[in-house]
Amino acid sequence: MRTRRSALGCSSSRSVSGAVTLVTLAALHTVTAAYVLADTTDNPQRMWDPEKGSILGQGVPAFGLENVTVTNQTAQLGSTAFLHCQVRNMADKQVSWIRRRDYHILTSGLHTYSRDERFGVVRPEDADDWALQIKFVQKRDEGAYECQVSTKTGRYGYLVNLKVVVPEAVISGSSERHVQSGSTISLLCIIEGSLTPPQFIFWYHNNKMINYDQSRGGITVTMDHHDLTTSRLTINNASLKDSGNYSCSASNIKPSSVNVFVSEGDKTAAIQRLGSGSLSVTTSACGTWASLLLCVQLFLLCVTHLLLSNGT
Repeated sequence: MRTRRSALGCSSSRSVSGAVTLVTLAALHTVTAAYVLADTTDNPQRMWDPEKGSILGQGVPAFGLENVTVTNQTAQLGSTAFLHCQVRNMADKQVSWIRRRDYHILTSGLHTYSRDERFGVVRPEDADDWALQIKFVQKRDEGAYECQVSTKTGRYGYLVNLKVVVPEAVISGSSERHVQSGSTISLLCIIEGSLTPPQFIFWYHNNKMINYDQSRGGITVTMDHHDLTTSRLTINNASLKDSGNYSCSASNIKPSSVNVFVSEGDKTAAIQRLGSGSLSVTTSACGTWASLLLCVQLFLLCVTHLLLSNGT
């Protein structure tokens, strides 16, 4: 009987302990905290002193939610973001990071409470900075994150509003290009909205990367890192095979594309020569079956022109 009571006592103790833990975590969801915030341009990293109730030496008034100011931080798609939270005189207190979109507790102390392995807390040993780390930032990560410290007199915290920018590649000029066979194809790709310039920009012809294509030859790619990151694709001695879709892109950057059409021969020049009364048909104008019909038509027009001239 004593053994059974002892076992029941241990089970009851574990239940009470588990309940206390759940209540403690649930309490972090309560939004009755007083917030003290400052603009990032003046104080990019604030220091809290929970014992004195101050941030950077200024007292903490009991502000309502309508007084909350959002600290803005920008991260680029695919990068790693660090949301800093510096707190001193911690004693036995815990720093927690909460995602305000769904009030999900991401971290508490050094522990992470998220199935998303991209989230974590980074705190150098004996340092005052408790940084929320978000790896491989996605567009869906945009929103407000709260760094919160609980004290005997209440909870103190501030919000960091994270904005995720998605850089975009833009090929200058129209979306369709028409060039003559034997001429040069030149395309300029501009990267816009990038916080960190890409190291490489890749060019694709009909989904095939051509930056290092040696089989075709005559292809060069140059990059420029001045005010904007740009890349120029140059293809010498264009042929019909060079027609198609061309696109440029880089890692975590929205791509851009254009369609290039290569025409065989200079038909305009041929028309001008025949219109002047010349009966000669150049090899370049009639070198393929594709232009044979046009050459025949031009020949007939020229013959008609001569007959009319002789008749007059």
